Amino acid sequence: MMVLRINWYIFIILFCSVLLNSYLYGKTESCFPLTEEQKIEKLLKKVGKIQGSFIRNGDTHTPEEAEKHLRYKLAEAKSSIFAPNPKDWTAKLFIEKIASKSFLTGTPYLVKLSQGKEIPSANWLIAELAQLENCK
Repeated sequence: MMVLRINWYIFIILFCSVLLNSYLYGKTESCFPLTEEQKIEKLLKKVGKIQGSFIRNGDTHTPEEAEKHLRYKLAEAKSSIFAPNPKDWTAKLFIEKIASKSFLTGTPYLVKLSQGKEIPSANWLIAELAQLENCK
């Protein structure tokens, strides 16, 4: 009976310390600052889970196809001698140079949301990046 009571006290102490830590620091585990590489990776994954479709050069693609294409473009860009050093890539640079328009035609990419609204992918990604940076 005594062991059960001690275990219960330990549980209460641990639970209270987690609550206090969350209250004092105002951040959850998922809200710690991300590296630029982590932000890019999270944005790519968000593209792959778009509730809708991705329009590239007038053709509609699935979110999975869009993510794969953007990963390919990023890998090619990072290996180019004309691109910044791969360590210097930021999420904003990724959006601007890779994920917002066609390299060949200059045509902006669009995200077509499930309710039918089309928005430039750059706008959608900037909003997603803001949420990542604000821990939402």
